[in-house]
Order: sequence, then structure tokens, then C-alpha cells
Amino acid sequence: MTSLFRYALVTAVAAGICSMPAAAQDDSAEAQPRDLRAYYIKDGLKLSAYDSVLLDSLGLEDARVLPPPWVQGDARSPTKWRLTEKDKNWLRNSYRTIVGEAIAADGGPAIVSQPGPGVLIVDIEIVGIMPYARRGEKVTTKGFGEALVQAQFRDGATKELLAVFEGWQDVGTEYRENSRLNNENNIRALFRMWGSRLRGLLDE
Repeated sequence: MTSLFRYALVTAVAAGICSMPAAAQDDSAEAQPRDLRAYYIKDGLKLSAYDSVLLDSLGLEDARVLPPPWVQGDARSPTKWRLTEKDKNWLRNSYRTIVGEAIAADGGPAIVSQPGPGVLIVDIEIVGIMPYARRGEKVTTKGFGEALVQAQFRDGATKELLAVFEGWQDVGTEYRENSRLNNENNIRALFRMWGSRLRGLLDE
């Protein structure tokens, strides 16, 4: 793989792979995540060779919600820092819809439900989440918080591992009220960014 392509792949994927909701006022809010670290990229990988994408469900089964370091004592109780099943369902449904639409827009790669030749399997998992405020807490924060994310690409025919990325991401850069509306708007914007970055890689 050329150094230029490796840089483009790492930067494009890392700039858009997952975090929990950041605070935002409207649907156009933009997150500014940190780059993910590339743990593995197959030599000679060209994602443009794939004409279809299978989006695995957003991995949330083992996502641990961590209170920020300034929260102490009983306030760090796990019962006060958790994802509900409703949260997980919303995240998975929004991820699949928004990322899929961004990839397939304007004649882009088809979104499919089964693996096979020419299919790129995209598997993204949220490993950990550190919100800066609890649900319902009346505060203003700089973004929602941080998330530890892992992304894997696999070949749909052979299931061969093509690339692995992992790292912490910041979500949100502006000070906003901690509200469900702001958080949902921002995560939609983040998912759109993932989709557009992935689409760019598939078009190269």
C-alpha cells in the first residue's frame, strides 16, 4: 500500500468513526473527533474495488459508560451512567439509516443485507463512552464527551480482515446545553460524516 493511500485511509476513516451524542443546536452540527489509530491495514487495499456495503449493527453490547474524572463519590454509581435499551435501539437504527443513505446517495455503492463477492463488511463498535454530564443534568458542556471506538473492514466473500482502527474520539467542540435534542441532532451529524467519509474511500 502506498504511503499516500495509507494516510488517506487512516485519516478519512479515523475522522468519522463513532462517538456518542455531542451537544448541538441543530441537525447541521459538526463533531471534530480525534484520529483513530490504524492497528492493521492489508497491503494493497483498495476499497474502490467494492461495489456494495454491508453495515453490521452498531456494536453496543459491551459499551461501558464511564463517568468523567471530576465526578466523585456516589455520583459515580453505574446506575447513574448507563445506556438504556431505548438508547441502544435509537443509536443502531439511526446509524444504519444515516450512514447507509450517505454511502448510497447519487448512485453510490448499494447497501446490502448479505455478504458476498464485491461486498465490503463495515463493523463499528463503541467500546466505551465518557459523557461529560448525566442524562437530565442541567449544565452546559463542551460537546457530549468522548468515546472509545473500534472499526473493522472485512471482505464479504472471504471474510478476510482488511483493516482495524481503534481510538478515543472527542464529540462536539461548542458549549451547548446538555439536552436530548442537542445530543440526538449531533449524533445524526456525526453519522452523516461517517457515511460521507466512507463513501469517499469507496469512490477513490
